[in-house]
Amino acid sequence: MRKWLCILLLSVGCQVVALAENWGVEHENVLSVRYGGMWMQDQYLSPLLYSGQQVGLSNEWWQEFRCDSTKKWENVGKMDVGFGWMYNNMYTNLIYSLGLHGGWGACYNWHFTDYGLRVKLGPYMDVDLMGKMHGSSVNKPYSMDLAVNLCAMGGLEWAFRAKKTSYRLRYMVRANMIGMDYLPDYWHSYYEMGEGVLGDFRCAGMWNHRHLQHELTFDMQLKRSTWRVGIAHEYLEYGEKGMMFSREMVSAVVGCVWQYRVRGAKDLTVW
Repeated sequence: MRKWLCILLLSVGCQVVALAENWGVEHENVLSVRYGGMWMQDQYLSPLLYSGQQVGLSNEWWQEFRCDSTKKWENVGKMDVGFGWMYNNMYTNLIYSLGLHGGWGACYNWHFTDYGLRVKLGPYMDVDLMGKMHGSSVNKPYSMDLAVNLCAMGGLEWAFRAKKTSYRLRYMVRANMIGMDYLPDYWHSYYEMGEGVLGDFRCAGMWNHRHLQHELTFDMQLKRSTWRVGIAHEYLEYGEKGMMFSREMVSAVVGCVWQYRVRGAKDLTVW
């Protein structure tokens, strides 16, 4: 009797361990830094084109939907902060920029397991805020970009192994579809901008506000860590009322990737 009871307990224990290994939600977190060039035109501040450099820090996370048994739906979030400094062509004036960028979205994955490919497509809600300030004393020293957009998000991912190491190549792109942005009147002084913010909001879309972000990254799984290198590009253009606003950034990206399984509110298992 004891023999059969031990066999039963051992069998149940093995089943519990097997279920525990498969239980949970896959989660990926990426912390990265970037550095690159920046070009900007803000006709509220100056009719000239400014160019310079920018640095930034971002955190991005991917997680499977808990209620999706097919594991084809993922949610993605990102927070980014950046600082830039730009000169005009004659190096007679300087503009500083401080940006805060965040968003959340969901994407559906088409798996092509035999080739290690994933195709991603879904919606993404994006919030973009960037303050800009003249380095010298002028009548209008401050301006800002402010927009909330519903974007289309898509991507292609290829995972493969070579020399006992895993690699992943990923391309992601986001483009705004419709939303709201802030467009100041040229005759408003900088201290009047805060008083009339609500009145200067307008409906924005691809016809009058174009915002494109895309990134190509390469992940390398080493013995005890996974590292990312890549290149990112962002382009923004909008305007009306006789004024145009634009910015473009090209950045080299370096980051670290963590993957783990979320089993509960307080239970994390690192892979």
